Amino acid sequence: MAKQIAIQRNTLYPQPGATIKVDKEGKWTATEIYHVHRLDAVKLMPRPGTCHPEIGFISVVDASIEFGEADLAVITCQFAGVEDKDDEKANATYDMDLSLTEENLLLCFRYKDLVAKEREALKGIMAGKDKDDQGNKLRDKITSARGLEALSKIDRGQVSYYCPKITWKEKWVRKRAVEATELNKIGKIDTPLGPCPALAGSRDWIRNGCKQQQEGKHAFTLELEWLSSNEEGWDSQIYAVA
Repeated sequence: MAKQIAIQRNTLYPQPGATIKVDKEGKWTATEIYHVHRLDAVKLMPRPGTCHPEIGFISVVDASIEFGEADLAVITCQFAGVEDKDDEKANATYDMDLSLTEENLLLCFRYKDLVAKEREALKGIMAGKDKDDQGNKLRDKITSARGLEALSKIDRGQVSYYCPKITWKEKWVRKRAVEATELNKIGKIDTPLGPCPALAGSRDWIRNGCKQQQEGKHAFTLELEWLSSNEEGWDSQIYAVA
């Protein structure tokens, strides 16, 4: 015969199995389990924002109740938070992704010095045109060695090329949300933080985006992203410098 354990009213009973964890970015999480009288479960269930009983800088982010047999109810609380530290990026992590993106052939660094009339003629040919608006043959406008080289590639069906692009990401956890000064740099030429790889030639970086995830009152996971340019660098007449 199963032994019945009396559950007193208005009391939370901490149970074995509690866990505490800190991840590589410095975010703390914990789980606490309580037994409680079923009639008091909703009233006594810790609400989001309630501090952990032993770790003051983490608080409840999620709580659930499971009703068992007789008078028993089980409350499970999930906690999250960030401890105070002098350098909020002491545990920052960095990720890099290198891939190839397809670009228009005429954007290739090899053809950057084509004169305007040749470039426009080549664009027209790529679009399937034979003559300009005045009836002149587009091919007759292409006379330079580099222009003829591009034309030969277009004739064989090559209208694009693969350009390497690097994505650099910085991720860390802190007690405050993303700030306007950080958001205002998105879309601007900017140097990434952390041990980012050095780019060759005139290549540079643009701040490409920002992500934020909040857990609890004061735990914000932030991720900033930068994107490398092609061989000529980001156009400073279009993209401001941060």
